[in-house]
Amino acid sequence: MSYVSRVPRAPPSLLGIMNTQGRVACLVDLGPLVGLKARPARPEGKVVMLQRARGEVGIYVSEVAGIADLPAEARDLPERQGAAHAQVDSAEGPVKLIDPEQLQRAIDNLVEA
Repeated sequence: MSYVSRVPRAPPSLLGIMNTQGRVACLVDLGPLVGLKARPARPEGKVVMLQRARGEVGIYVSEVAGIADLPAEARDLPERQGAAHAQVDSAEGPVKLIDPEQLQRAIDNLVEA
């Protein structure tokens, strides 16, 4: 992960801004957007870059376990947790499903505030 500059008075989920391949991008902590608590960015963390019409955004995650096919049967979460709305069971344990449109709105609210 490249160097991150904090933004004064930014909410905890907006970790800062970073330079990626010569372009400036906001770095957002995925945790609070899916119902988890905010955590500081660590050098060993990973950044998943999202290309958006309004500019690129980096999503900070502690690890990327991989990409997998999930079963079609999903259970709605008893209470929506940010952009996480459902859960499926996999061989490795439960996996939360994220509503991409809700995640996009949450990111827009953060980076455009």
